[in-house]
Amino acid sequence: MDYIYLDSDEKIEKALVPLSQKKRIAVDFEGEFNLHIYGEHLCLIQIFDGCDFYLIDPRSEHVTIKGLEAFFSSSMEKVWFDCQSDASLVNKVYGLRIQNIFDVRVLAEALGFHGNLKALEKEFLSLENDIPKKKNQQANWLKRPLPEEQIEYALEDVHHLLELQEALVAAVKAKGLEKAVEHAMRKATALKKIKPGWTKTSGWKRMNAREKIYARHIWIARDKIARRFNVPAAWVMDKHLIPSLSADCPKSEKELMKRLDGVSDRFMRFLYPVLCDELEKADKETAELK
Repeated sequence: MDYIYLDSDEKIEKALVPLSQKKRIAVDFEGEFNLHIYGEHLCLIQIFDGCDFYLIDPRSEHVTIKGLEAFFSSSMEKVWFDCQSDASLVNKVYGLRIQNIFDVRVLAEALGFHGNLKALEKEFLSLENDIPKKKNQQANWLKRPLPEEQIEYALEDVHHLLELQEALVAAVKAKGLEKAVEHAMRKATALKKIKPGWTKTSGWKRMNAREKIYARHIWIARDKIARRFNVPAAWVMDKHLIPSLSADCPKSEKELMKRLDGVSDRFMRFLYPVLCDELEKADKETAELK
């Protein structure tokens, strides 16, 4: 596929001139979510205006928050599939809000369809796509230059979004669901409050107050070491150890070392003192619960 590559603020602002003449554009992201390095990162923005494809490269040193803000605040309707995680990423990383989003998933769910984008395109547009999804989802979107196979996968996610929007709007109208969709769209495109990472720990909602305190401090210890080494937190400590240690916290150094047996030596000498410090803080906090 041919595309226009935007790797500087100047190129983004120049591209916005013809794009701003469009009433709507299709948009999607590719990101890094603690798979290859520490943290969450916006790696690629795919755009299709019905005629031309564009790629904005947020990893370029010449793309700054100025260029990204110009795009995210632009007046065109930005047609997305499941915008919530992408909007949260932009807000979390850059402190920006994406304006004028139209989420086609809202219409699909109003029609009783809860599948992914490719299944939705097959259902409503009779399109087949054999590009491997899982392989490309787990690919490294940070590296440059990106392989053409990955770029083709990324562009396919926006290729038919405008066409899909039209089909879904027609189906919603035929079933008289406009009001329900309008309400659901406001809810889906509203910016959600960013929750601390430890609240995503497995079983968090079922934990009691004491367990949540320990889970938070263990999560913080693991996160500090992951940030230090710039690696995914899962490389430092298996995520399943957090609820396990929270529910039954080791009472001695020997027991703690035994429970951390699976931690790599590369991280262990740094993790252990940090974890002990955080567990001591947790002990003090839980003592105040009594």
